[in-house]
Amino acid sequence: MTPTSLAQHKAKHLLSHVLVAAGARRWPEVVLGESGETPTGFYADFGLARPPSDEELAAVTDEMARLLANGQCVRSLTLAPPAARTLFARQPWKAQQVEVLAECQESVNCFEMDGFYDLCDCILTQPRELLAVHPETFTLTHVSLVAWVHRGKEHWFHRVFGELFPAPVPCGCCR
Repeated sequence: MTPTSLAQHKAKHLLSHVLVAAGARRWPEVVLGESGETPTGFYADFGLARPPSDEELAAVTDEMARLLANGQCVRSLTLAPPAARTLFARQPWKAQQVEVLAECQESVNCFEMDGFYDLCDCILTQPRELLAVHPETFTLTHVSLVAWVHRGKEHWFHRVFGELFPAPVPCGCCR
């Protein structure tokens, strides 16, 4: 992996976390789903009753920019599985991920971003990484409906997509 593609992966990964945190601020009672990278950007799932409006997406974008500007507001946490279960008890998708992680390891890696907690067992280990992502280097582009099936029941989410700007060459490793 070249230094440029590594930087793009870090930016996409970090932006997916920032999108989740900003969306959770915008919709405080929302059920959160999956988040991650796409070949040219990032996404996050929100259990909303209706798709977010353009105005709501603009507000989420503004909150993302605020979180990026305050990159020092992030800290890594390592929790015992019981503490992680308690922290994510109201988030079914996250709670399922905690159970999977608890089966494989003795602790669960998380982060706290300006009062918001999320799972992350990967590269979000240094708050300064957020400072490398400029608030003008991304845009939220569109929303689609996705389903998550858990214990035989479908849960519907609105997946919010974002793209890096200027658009990177699409990678082949992200779905």
